[in-house]
Amino acid sequence: MTQEEYEQEQREIERLVHQINALIAENNAMVDEINNALTHIWQLQRNVVQLHKNVDPLVKHVSGEVSLEEEKVKMVDQALEELSAQYFTFKTLSTASKNLSQYTDEYYTRFSYYEHLRRVTLGFVIGLDKRFVSDESLCKAVEKAYLQNTQYWLAYCTMAVMLWAGDKREAAQRALDKALFINPSKASLFFMLINLRFARTAPAQQWFVSYMDRLEASNVGEEFQYLLQAYLTGAMGSEPQFQEAVGRCFQSLLAQTEATTVEFARKFSDGAFRFAASYLHRTQQVFVHLKANCQEFGLLDDLLSAAEKNAVLTQFYGELAAAVDQEGETIAQRIENVLYSLVSSYDADELEVVKKIKYNEAVIAAQGDISAAQKKFEQDFGAGRKQTFGDLLVKWAFASDRNLTPLSVQRFSISFMREAIARGFGQFAQSYRASEPQTCSFQIDGCSLSCTEHDFEPARQQVEQYYRSNRLKFIFADKFSLIFAGLILLGLLTLVFTAVAFTPVALTIGLLLVLAGVFLLWRRIVELGAVLKEKQRLSVEKLRSTLEELGQWRTLFHQEDQRNDDLVRAIEQFQF
Repeated sequence: MTQEEYEQEQREIERLVHQINALIAENNAMVDEINNALTHIWQLQRNVVQLHKNVDPLVKHVSGEVSLEEEKVKMVDQALEELSAQYFTFKTLSTASKNLSQYTDEYYTRFSYYEHLRRVTLGFVIGLDKRFVSDESLCKAVEKAYLQNTQYWLAYCTMAVMLWAGDKREAAQRALDKALFINPSKASLFFMLINLRFARTAPAQQWFVSYMDRLEASNVGEEFQYLLQAYLTGAMGSEPQFQEAVGRCFQSLLAQTEATTVEFARKFSDGAFRFAASYLHRTQQVFVHLKANCQEFGLLDDLLSAAEKNAVLTQFYGELAAAVDQEGETIAQRIENVLYSLVSSYDADELEVVKKIKYNEAVIAAQGDISAAQKKFEQDFGAGRKQTFGDLLVKWAFASDRNLTPLSVQRFSISFMREAIARGFGQFAQSYRASEPQTCSFQIDGCSLSCTEHDFEPARQQVEQYYRSNRLKFIFADKFSLIFAGLILLGLLTLVFTAVAFTPVALTIGLLLVLAGVFLLWRRIVELGAVLKEKQRLSVEKLRSTLEELGQWRTLFHQEDQRNDDLVRAIEQFQF
């Protein structure tokens, strides 16, 4: 080896030794940094443990508060929905109440003299016979009432009677003609009854013939019920021939109606069905859990309300059958009762206002349900079309307002087709029975299931499986879990950055973030597990209560449904 080569090797050795010493120094520095980082990590661990001791109760408290607030938010949402529905219901009821007051005021403003004239008319007829007041005072009262009601048919009828009693035949004839011009049907019945009241049978028969000549079989007026009332109560006088002649007319009209009407009995069955379906009644039974968790609760509520109508209608027809009809002991009293019903009937203009009053009363009775109120209104007043005698019999049989239909007429209509009416109520029961759901759909804290009230165990397992299957979904739906997972992700990204460009600070921060995130996430998962376990328990209890209420509903429904037999028996007791 030459001297030059030797010196070159020495220089290389010195360079390597210098590089080794530099690396040793760097390694020693890194060891110091690692030891320092480990010291910091151990210190961080102690700090994290202390932080956990300090923060864990707060986190648990906040978690409980969050869960509580979540339940409160659900309750508030449900309350807002109910409040919204109640607001619109209240608005509807408020409008109906306002309209009811308005139309009531309009009625008494426009037609208050009608009621006064009716009392004057009856008082005049009775006083004319009893002579307990002077003719002069009677005439003054009639004249005053007449001047206040110049467009009312009864005013001219009353004036005609007064003039006839005063032997002013020409003036009486003019008043009579005016009454017949305004309302020929009611005027004819009025004069028939007046003549019957004063035992003038021949003129009464002439007025009866006059009324029947005007009668159209396809368009029988509502006033026909007062002629039927007079016949049923025996108010046709002491002449049996007149009573028999009126009876033959009714029998002929009934036979003609049955012969010309297809399935005449079915009209009564359909009428009974519509009457029961439109009758305003809502159940007072409350099912809190069933309402909150069952998707078919609206149907269940409607079905129970429909079944409860059996008892309500049974009471209605029982009271109707037991009601005492003040027919009168003497023929004169019976005629006066029929005359009272006739003159108390609403005039055409008066009836229009009364209909508005009744409609708003129906809205209030239906608790703001416009659809139910409309059905009830149409059931009571119809569509205003032409009506045959058969149509009127159906209408009278299901009249809910006794002020509009005489008691004897309604009882006759019911007894005439009581078997068909009983079948109609039976069909009503069959209609709601067919809608009874055996299996209901439920939403228990997000878990959808379909079962009966006897399927608690399978449903409970389904709820538990729902919580097991959605455990991760519940965990990562929690904001704290997302924050802690974000810490882990940020720490991992920091460590990746450290692998590319090593810096002791980045390494320390990355390790700290990962360790802290993993620890906090683990603790949060443990806490959420306890929360989910409690939620699962509460959901199972909610399911239990809901199914118990479903069983209670079904028991009540079947009990009320069995009362349909009582309703049928209540109809069968009507015999005329």
